[in-house]
This record gives sequence, C-alpha cells and structure tokens, in this order.
Amino acid sequence: MMPHDVEVAVIGYGPVGTVLTGLLARRGVRVAAFERGADVFTLPRAAHFDAEIARTFQMLGAMEAILPSTAATSGMDFVDAEDRVLMSFEAEEDEIAEGWPRSFMFYQPDVERALRARVAELPSAAVHLEHEVLAVDDRGDGVAITVRDLPTGAERTVTAGYVVGCDGARSLVRTAMGTTLEDLAFDQPWLVVDVMLRGEAALPARPTQYCTPARPATFIPSAGAHRRWEFMLLPGEDAVTMETPERIRSLIRPWVDPDVVEIIRSAVYSFHALIARRWRSGRLLIAGDSAHQMPPFLGQGMCAGIRDAANLEWKLTRVLRGLSDPSLLDTYETERAPHVRQFIETAVSAGRIIQTTDPEEAAARDAFLLDRANDRPPTPTVPPIGPGLGNPAEPHRHARVAQPIDASGARRDDLLGDEVTLLVDRAAWSGLAPEARARAGALPVVDSDLLAPWLETLGVVAVVARPDRHVLASATAADGIATMVEACVRELAPAGG
Repeated sequence: MMPHDVEVAVIGYGPVGTVLTGLLARRGVRVAAFERGADVFTLPRAAHFDAEIARTFQMLGAMEAILPSTAATSGMDFVDAEDRVLMSFEAEEDEIAEGWPRSFMFYQPDVERALRARVAELPSAAVHLEHEVLAVDDRGDGVAITVRDLPTGAERTVTAGYVVGCDGARSLVRTAMGTTLEDLAFDQPWLVVDVMLRGEAALPARPTQYCTPARPATFIPSAGAHRRWEFMLLPGEDAVTMETPERIRSLIRPWVDPDVVEIIRSAVYSFHALIARRWRSGRLLIAGDSAHQMPPFLGQGMCAGIRDAANLEWKLTRVLRGLSDPSLLDTYETERAPHVRQFIETAVSAGRIIQTTDPEEAAARDAFLLDRANDRPPTPTVPPIGPGLGNPAEPHRHARVAQPIDASGARRDDLLGDEVTLLVDRAAWSGLAPEARARAGALPVVDSDLLAPWLETLGVVAVVARPDRHVLASATAADGIATMVEACVRELAPAGG
C-alpha cells in the first residue's frame, strides 16, 4: 500500500462522523475529519437515543459528559383526537443488557460539543473544521481527497487508506461511489418547531404522537428546557405560510401559552424513507444519512448512524492492521442494511398510523386500537443485524453482549476489552485441559464471574464477543470452546493468513 497522510478520512463531522472519528482514534488509527462548518450546528435536530447508543458513547469515553444534556424517558404514547391512548411503547430499563436505561431524550448541540471535546483528547485524531471536500478519487491503493480551506480558499490534496462519507443526504462520497438511493415510498412535509421554556407549562412528560385527523402532530419533551412540536402539513399548505410566527403561535397554543416559550427554530422538512443500494465501493464507504434516511416517528435516525459507526470502526481497524482481509468490510453493508431497513419500515408503518387524515378512516383506526387496549403491541425491540460474520446456524449470532455490572453498580464494559474476545464461564475455563486452553487462548480471554448470569440466560458456557458488543459465536459445553475459537480466528484471518 502506498504511504498515506492518514489511514482513514471521515467526511462530515456531525454526530455520526464524530463518533466514528473518536472510535477509530481511541484505537490509535490515524484519522482526519473534514467539516464545512466552523462549529456544531447550534440548533437541535435529533432528539432521542437508546441504550445501545449510550453504551457506544460510554465506549468512546463521553457518556458521563453527555448525561447532563439528557433525560431518560419512560416511553411514547399514541393518542386520538379525544386524548385517549390508542397504544403505548414502554421504555423499561434494560440494564441487564446494555447497562443503561432504554431511552434518552437529549439536546443535540450540547451532546455534540461533549462528543467533540472527547475526540479532541485523542492524539491520533485530526479535525479540520471550515474545510470543504471538493472531490474524492479512489485510486485503488488509496484515496486522494481534494480539500478547500474555506477561510483562505487554499486547496490541497490529502491521501487516505479509506474514506467514510458521513456527509449527509446530499453525500459527495455516495455520489463518488456511483450508488443511488432506494426510495421506500414515504414523503411527507412536516413543520418542526423547537422552543425553550421560559416559564411553567403543563406538558406531557413523554413523547406523544397525536393521531388527530384534523392535524396529525408530535410532541417531544427533550431535555432541560427544550421542547419540540412537529405538525404535518395538510394539502394546499406551504412552508412560507406555516413558518410565520403567527401561525406557529396558533399551532402550539393548544398545548402551551406561546408567551412562556422562546421559539428557537421552525422549519418545514420532508420526512423520507431512503436507503443506499450500495454502502461500499473499494476504499469508499458511507454511513449515517449518507446511507439511509428514515421518518422520525421512532427516534432512530441518529441511532442508526451511530450503529453504522460502531459496526464499521473495528472492521476498518482490523483491515488497516493487517489482521483481516479487506473483504471483511463487505460485511458492514450486509449486517447494517437489513437492520436499517427494518427500522425504516417500522417507522413508516408508525407514520401511516399517525398521518391518517380521513375522519372515517381515523375513527375505524381508533376503534380497532381501543378494542385492543388489553392486547397492545409490545415495545418494538431492536432487530438483529443482518447476515455477515459468523455461522448462520449459530443460535446467538449477533445477539448483544450484556454489559457486566459489579457489586457497586458500576458498568464494566472495560472487562470486555476492545478486541474480538472469548468470554467464558470461570468454572468451564478452569476445567479445560491445558491443550484446549492453549487453543482457546488464541483470543484474549475474560472469565469474570460478572458474566455468569448472562451466559446462563443464553444457555452457554462461552461466547466470542465482537468489539461492537455483538456475539460472533457461542459454545454450550466446555469441550466446544477451543473449536469455536479456532473457527472464529479462521474467519477473521486475512487471506492466506
């Protein structure tokens, strides 16, 4: 491979690009991020993340700094025009799995600042703000990036081993890859209104979807004084009319006295459901909004992008270190794309429930859901990632690895390490013959008693855990541990290695 200025270049430095940059840099990867803006975008966009994302922030070393800008939420309600609850999604704590409450609302500018501050502490990360990427050229043995310093106008070429486009819906990297977006047939304009409370207001304590045919709407409590409403545009309405101060005041008045809030943003957005047909081409990859866009009804847009970053980061690191073949990067798309598609389809289904504007159809919907009051659907669970690494016959392949909690209540993801690791029941490990233990020791080994309850719930004595906290393989008996480890090592080894 030709020498490069950096090992990985990340184009775009929003939440997804920042997390990817940080995860790579904490492993010592030389990574450079390029962003047109001079600072974080000062207005909120995303408003929700879940326990898996909290755990990723924890792995980066940023979650404690992020917590003050969050509020754990108990779930979400769907209500009709008479304020009757049609169905609810409950966000129960899921600490046996991820170690964090299941759902957080957050204020995005503060969270982004905390993420960027953490990345600034990592010596192998170089962040270039006010730098516009003009072109990317995959030359086979590396990528040449043409960059313009916006304050000076000076242009230069930077070379990288790989480029990841986290550059949004109009992604330059996606265009350079020659891929297109598949449209999953959901396009609807909504007015988004963000406010800061300046006084007392009796508002819902949890996100609420108002399935009101006269005007479908959403309320989001967020964190601190931040609150958000989203209002669907009706036929004949346009952004200019909807964004006037008088119109906004009239829309929020049923919930709150407009005089006790400060409107910090109002904009009409078209909610889309899109997914890229290809996520990798040679040394170019895409993540976040560059690869997929979904309606916001489940609050999973940013979450999906950060899952992209967690999945891709450890694979890039292994490839760059010569520990795996570049073909490992193909499993990024095969694992992430089906997962994202399921979330998009669920969000679209929720949107169609909310967006019913025909009064007769709405009445029938309400009657159906109210009749099922005692048999409401369970809270949607995170779907499994798609096929990629591991044996398809493995029953626990791609399950999430639980985060150990010690006697003091401390979260102990540090026990799991940052590499592909064997997690094993202590009794099973101590009973292994020396030869079998030597074979199983081809991977780092963790035999903490803290993992025993989780292994028992799976009915296994050991698993091979990926750095992104997914299970790669499992063994139900001690005599299968060494064979399991050897199969995983073979699968991850470079060609001819």
